Amino acid sequence: MQIKRGDQIIHLAGEPLQKGDRLPLVDLYNRDKEVVQLGNYIKGLTVISIVPDINTKTCDIQTNRFAALAKEKNYPILTISFNDPADITNWCQVNNVDMTYLSDQAGHFAKASGLEMVENGKLARTVLLVDDANQIQYIEIVADMRDEPNYDAVLAAADQLI
Repeated sequence: MQIKRGDQIIHLAGEPLQKGDRLPLVDLYNRDKEVVQLGNYIKGLTVISIVPDINTKTCDIQTNRFAALAKEKNYPILTISFNDPADITNWCQVNNVDMTYLSDQAGHFAKASGLEMVENGKLARTVLLVDDANQIQYIEIVADMRDEPNYDAVLAAADQLI
């Protein structure tokens, strides 16, 4: 699969996840640099926001938007990126955000999900909606990494499943 960043073509390594697939329940790092299992964070219907790098403009906007939505919704919203747990902690402190944010610094999720961008080794901007059986009910792999995901579409899908 190919996505882009402006005029640059970006290839995804492997076959990316699709609607109906099971979420790969891999080990990630929490903000305390502890190894945690992704499956422990899926509590019924869960939105997973995946960003390439929290220290970039679009990722910052996306993460802040989902952090605000997490306060309003009756289902968990978590974020995954390649960022070091220290970067994640700093970002959360600077933005006064208290949310579930996991690091895929070891690349386990990127490889298992097929969402690793070959050209830069980061995760592709993606939003997943996962049910309590760890089945993907909605997926958006953003076509241009400079764009934000379709928040309304994932929220509509979530509201329909509740």
